[in-house]
Amino acid sequence: MDFRRIKIIFILTFAALNIYLLSVLLEKNETTLSFGSESNTLNIEEAMKADDISFPTLSTNQEKIPLLKTDKSRILESDQSKLENQTTVFEDGVLFSTLSETIPLEVDDQNLTIVDRTPITDFILQGNVLHGSEYSFLTYLPLRRQLVYAQVANNIPIGDSTGSIIFNLDPDYEVISYEQTFAGTAEVQGNSRTVISQKRAVEALYLNNQIPANATVRTVELTYYRTLSLSDMDIYSPMWYIELEIKNAPVEIRRVDALTGSIITTPSVTLPSVEAQVKAKTATNSALLMEEQDSSQTENGD
Repeated sequence: MDFRRIKIIFILTFAALNIYLLSVLLEKNETTLSFGSESNTLNIEEAMKADDISFPTLSTNQEKIPLLKTDKSRILESDQSKLENQTTVFEDGVLFSTLSETIPLEVDDQNLTIVDRTPITDFILQGNVLHGSEYSFLTYLPLRRQLVYAQVANNIPIGDSTGSIIFNLDPDYEVISYEQTFAGTAEVQGNSRTVISQKRAVEALYLNNQIPANATVRTVELTYYRTLSLSDMDIYSPMWYIELEIKNAPVEIRRVDALTGSIITTPSVTLPSVEAQVKAKTATNSALLMEEQDSSQTENGD
């Protein structure tokens, strides 16, 4: 009888000890992981503040976003003749356009911000831009005097310039020309994938020395970028589009892959705005010259 009692006591004692040790181990692991994560985040934020880097409140939410497939559209090239009161040139997937009449904008002279974008919105929605209703405002680059609109797919803008409209302003802040790309019709591909948060994207930039001291992180927006380009289709993946504002310098744009957290060093398409204006102006001058010649020939014929 005593032996059975002792056996039961030993079993209960070892069971209690195991439960206690397991609970201590789990509590230790949870505390260590939590502390490590918060500590790392806190250290990064403190380091950024020590470098006089300003940033907004960054979300830690992780959304689920699917990949996209788009068709290879040549609609800009085929339909450019439908555009009126503008001279267009299509080259290397980009439609360059010079407006016959400029679009004046109201500007805050003190900080060079656009007070009202309604004239451009009206211009787009009145059919003066091909597929204009599929684009939304993305950013304004004051030192470059450019307004950037991005094509929207799956309710998310395309942030790598493969689906964009860049409006160029003259020194009087009147829209004189634009460059447009169009990614094509988009379709969701496969299941949604979890993306890194805003905070992780900015931290990835900082840890890779992509945010200089005294900079201001002014925009952190979830977008798409082209990851694969085939003969008949393109594949787009989630990307964090991040703008850095540095005093007396153009706004710098950084891109972070939202699935892997890796830095995207080169955009898919580079739009040479100066070159675009030269091409568009050349085309305009040629068109005017042809009109003058036609007019001259008509007068001589009379």
